[in-house]
Amino acid sequence: MSVPVLLYHHINYDDDVLSIPPELFEEQLKFLKEEGYISIGSEELCEYMKTGKKSFKKAVMITIDDGYLDTWVYAYPILKKYGFTATAFIVSWAVEEDEYLGFNLDDYYSGKITKDMLPKCGANLINEDERIVKLERRLCWREVREMNSKGIIDMQPHSKFHRKIYASDKMIGFNYPHDVHTAWYHIKGDERYGTPNFERKPELANRQFSVYEDLNDQLAQYVVDNGYIKFFERNNWEKELYNIVDEYKKKNSVNTIGRWETDEEQYKRIKMELEVTKGEIGWETKKLCTTFSWPWGAYNDLSLKIAKEVGFKYFFTTKTGSNSYGDSCDEIKRFGVWKKDLGWFKSRIRLYSNKLLSKAYGAVHRKI
Repeated sequence: MSVPVLLYHHINYDDDVLSIPPELFEEQLKFLKEEGYISIGSEELCEYMKTGKKSFKKAVMITIDDGYLDTWVYAYPILKKYGFTATAFIVSWAVEEDEYLGFNLDDYYSGKITKDMLPKCGANLINEDERIVKLERRLCWREVREMNSKGIIDMQPHSKFHRKIYASDKMIGFNYPHDVHTAWYHIKGDERYGTPNFERKPELANRQFSVYEDLNDQLAQYVVDNGYIKFFERNNWEKELYNIVDEYKKKNSVNTIGRWETDEEQYKRIKMELEVTKGEIGWETKKLCTTFSWPWGAYNDLSLKIAKEVGFKYFFTTKTGSNSYGDSCDEIKRFGVWKKDLGWFKSRIRLYSNKLLSKAYGAVHRKI
């Protein structure tokens, strides 16, 4: 047998690929209950994967990534209603400092409020320096502590910042005003308008390239001095910035405009990211965090080694597949739950409950 690990992000009404409505989430849990599934946590899952020992006939593990407000408003009460538990992987910098415990479905179930009084969990689009930025409401620490203390949702780290880095030394243009669809778009680096742009990759799985600071300052100041946002209305704005880069190379007799971080710098950067998020969430929930979900599912041998050094034991990916006896807890597989009908959900549960079927499906799916 195999234990399906479900991956959710949003339980809300947004028209978003990562969102499913609360009513569908409830239908899915009701199905699992009727079929005799129980929910387990990472320790029980990994004990089975390592030893083959289990106290269940049919089990799933429910995970929710990122730490959005709808985890409190909708997911938590529905999980309680059907007797299930989950693990939420949260980004610690994004947790709200406001200690406000808002209404959720429990208040509606009890008749304390009407449904329209529930907090709005949908994303808002705001204009920031002529960019459309998507803002999504997050949990606060009081809600995190409440859900964790009740034993319903185990709060574990999903990184401190959930960022990307510049992972190439080949320029692909310059930073300019354009729509930003999520906070996870931001990088660890200089994003001022006019500074060079490069390919961006998840920071826990890649080496970082950084542009020389004096060049970044020169380019950013040039944009400010020439109208800031209005500068990018010029027909030749990119050419003007490339001319500055070319002049910088000639003046300084260099072929590159930045440097790669050293092995030591990369090690320290990754270790700091993992240690801080582990410490922050552990402090707030008064426990030792042992479970980690890789942002975008991206990691490498170095980041896995460091994560084990700082005390993590169980690692969740975005790879689909089976989780059976003999599989590694260094690479726990999950499947994303999308806004599909209940029939789709039932077929995926049955697929990932069967090791042979899931492996066969994975082999075929990779070829399609």
